[in-house]
Amino acid sequence: MNARTGALKQRLSAFWSDRNRRERNMLLAAAAVIVFGLVYVLLIDPALSGRSSLEKMLPGLRQQAAEVQALAKEASGLGGKTAAPPPAMTRESIETSLSRKGLKAQSVTVSGELAKVQLNGVPFSATTEWLAEVQKTARLSVVEAVVEAQQQPDSVNANLTLRQQRGDGQ
Repeated sequence: MNARTGALKQRLSAFWSDRNRRERNMLLAAAAVIVFGLVYVLLIDPALSGRSSLEKMLPGLRQQAAEVQALAKEASGLGGKTAAPPPAMTRESIETSLSRKGLKAQSVTVSGELAKVQLNGVPFSATTEWLAEVQKTARLSVVEAVVEAQQQPDSVNANLTLRQQRGDGQ
């Protein structure tokens, strides 16, 4: 590789010495223009265009940052608050919530934190909607469920055992 480099140097030196002063100046000026063009195309133009696109994006990013800070402040304020415990489960509250969904219980028995509900010939869809509602509003969860399909479509007999979750997550 050293021999090649030396041969290339000799050829360039011979080429350069064959040129007169005016041609050398023209070649130097052309090389300078080419080097400047390459520097501009490869370094300066991408930096300038990137800067202008970032300047266009900056106001939107600042607005997003302000929204995130406001949400973080709101979330930290909510962190100390706990949801109010649901009202205590009673026979009347269960029957009222059943009637809102158009359901009539054969029997409702409440003892402590457990409630047993017997439904006969009720629509399955209304029963599942009722269970979803009481899970959200009264924090009742199903401990045991026995559901039997009836001859009529969407009609079931259901024996449900429900437990109210306490405010501490149990």
